[in-house]
Amino acid sequence: MTDTSPKIRLVLSDMDGTILDSDHTISPTTAAAVQSLAERGVALALVSARMPAAVLPYARQLGLKGPCAGFNGGVFFRPDGTILKSHHFPVDDLVAIMEALSSFPVEIWFQTEQEWLVPNSQTPLVVRERELTGLTPREVVSLPIVSETVNRLMVCSDDTALIARLEEELAHPFAGRASLLRSAPHKLNITPAKATKGEAVSELAKLYGVMPQEVAALGDAPNDIPMLQAAGMSIAMGQAQDSVKKQASHVTGKPDEGGWAYAAETFIMPSAPFSDESGK
Repeated sequence: MTDTSPKIRLVLSDMDGTILDSDHTISPTTAAAVQSLAERGVALALVSARMPAAVLPYARQLGLKGPCAGFNGGVFFRPDGTILKSHHFPVDDLVAIMEALSSFPVEIWFQTEQEWLVPNSQTPLVVRERELTGLTPREVVSLPIVSETVNRLMVCSDDTALIARLEEELAHPFAGRASLLRSAPHKLNITPAKATKGEAVSELAKLYGVMPQEVAALGDAPNDIPMLQAAGMSIAMGQAQDSVKKQASHVTGKPDEGGWAYAAETFIMPSAPFSDESGK
């Protein structure tokens, strides 16, 4: 019987906890799997909560040729750093979000296409993020409420229960104005409403000339759920929460166990345009 199911032509992958090992590197096994996919006609795009500058080194390391997405789908850019599309907060929405957060003991950071702005660059949470991304923030006296500039607010606290509660409690008041999703237990990403990884599936599919059902997505965190729901094939990492795994058609191993390469070889390659070694 002829297989009429859609071929996978594009892979969208989260970075931290997915394509990156726990030491924030891409393993040789994973890099080889990316190359094998390319040889079979399957492109890879990184889709991350990170800002572009923290995605680009990995895109270049992997030799990616097409667009990637940062800020959970809030900005789309080429591997040379050219910005293709960007979602920013209107001033009114920034003011409203800051007012809603004003009574909570959390750190708030702003990120733009080019900069990471913080009130205090020496807090443990900032230091942790700097070590994770390799980026250095700019310390400012006050966070600038400026139109068409801010792509993302990061709300951070080691009180992970508070971060989870804020994700839930602020979702309704800002429905249609902002997306609120955790990328890690201590980090709540607030982006413009259309800046989600689900929207990134549609946008990147257009940019690569494929249909959403020809897209495979891999992720591990709550902010990956919209991407897993929108893609034709969805794969959750082994350490993902049950709420994430329930949205996936497949579950693979953990990053440090070769989970990304296993997913590529076991689930994606059999559905690639050229599924044999000869590429025919």
